Amino acid sequence: MADRPSGAAAENPDGSPARASYQAELEQLRLRVRDFIDRVVKPGEAKITDREDIERAEYLKILIGMRAEAQAAGLWLPHMPKEFGGMALGHVALAMVQAEAAKSSY
Repeated sequence: MADRPSGAAAENPDGSPARASYQAELEQLRLRVRDFIDRVVKPGEAKITDREDIERAEYLKILIGMRAEAQAAGLWLPHMPKEFGGMALGHVALAMVQAEAAKSSY
């Protein structure tokens, strides 16, 4: 930390504040999760909402399919470290993911 005074904001290579870059990354992640919930989870949960009207095998097929799509989209296990297949998100990013995911039951 050569020339930066204590307490001074870090900068990105382009000279912009690092905080702005982090906020942009968080917003992109939030939008990815929102899109995934709207495009995959809500339609899937609409098919399995009433478990009395769906065979268990079909229920599991849809649920496991949504999980597989989350993995393929890179949105699997946001709280877990990367070495365990997770996203290794920090507290703020995890809160944003959970806030978007809470808009769905599954």
